[in-house]
Amino acid sequence: MFKKIALIAAFALSAAFATWDYYPVLEAGRGSAEAGMYYDWYHKWSQAGLKVGARYSVIQNLEVSLQGWGFQFWSEEDCDGCENGGDGLRDLTIGGRYQIDPMVAIFLDLNLPVGGDEVTSDEIAFYVGGQFSMPIKDAPGLKFGTEAGIFWGFEHNNNERGLEIHLAGELGYTIPDVGITPFVGLQIKYRMTESTWTAKGEDGKEHEYGANDDGDKQVILWLGADYFVIPNQLDLKAKLFVRSGKHSNMGGDASGLYFGAEFFF
Repeated sequence: MFKKIALIAAFALSAAFATWDYYPVLEAGRGSAEAGMYYDWYHKWSQAGLKVGARYSVIQNLEVSLQGWGFQFWSEEDCDGCENGGDGLRDLTIGGRYQIDPMVAIFLDLNLPVGGDEVTSDEIAFYVGGQFSMPIKDAPGLKFGTEAGIFWGFEHNNNERGLEIHLAGELGYTIPDVGITPFVGLQIKYRMTESTWTAKGEDGKEHEYGANDDGDKQVILWLGADYFVIPNQLDLKAKLFVRSGKHSNMGGDASGLYFGAEFFF
């Protein structure tokens, strides 16, 4: 039962918890809003919902954001006798990025477990780190961004996940005279310390137990494309990802689709 609860909660969290993107922040006084539909599946399990977010550069080099909020339609197993559900409001992530120079930024994201009872992770968590990005001068239209961060979740419901390090990168290329930008990305998550939980033992006293998951890792690969139907204002995007990890509370194995639109103002 513990592993099943952790799996459901982690799917919700992993779908929401990330920096806005791997590229430089917007100019001062500019912002954007995004909304999109997601569908994830693995064997007989699936989930789907709506994600919304917004960001705004309050001053030069400082961007704040609200991410990952929205409504989940379902998260369930397709089987007889299963008790399914997983619908309700999603958790919310508050983020901030500061551009130190044109190629380097630092970030801090805070996950707030404000979602519905069947969707929330119940976990307050920080994600902090740095980013490096730059255009390729010898290849106009080509860009890449990278990120390294530490994920730290606080104890909740007698459960505390281990400390994680995340490494990621994305490469995109805008096709001349077409305007479509295909992109590919990769993220690796590594569990540095063991996850623990407390429960009563046979002696009736509280004991701490370990999940023996330190050293576990997860790899996420995605392919996608975006296209500005209104130049510099309305961007349509689509993404396919595959995720592989051998333990539940990093989200486990899954595949997913995302379709969204980002409006710049």
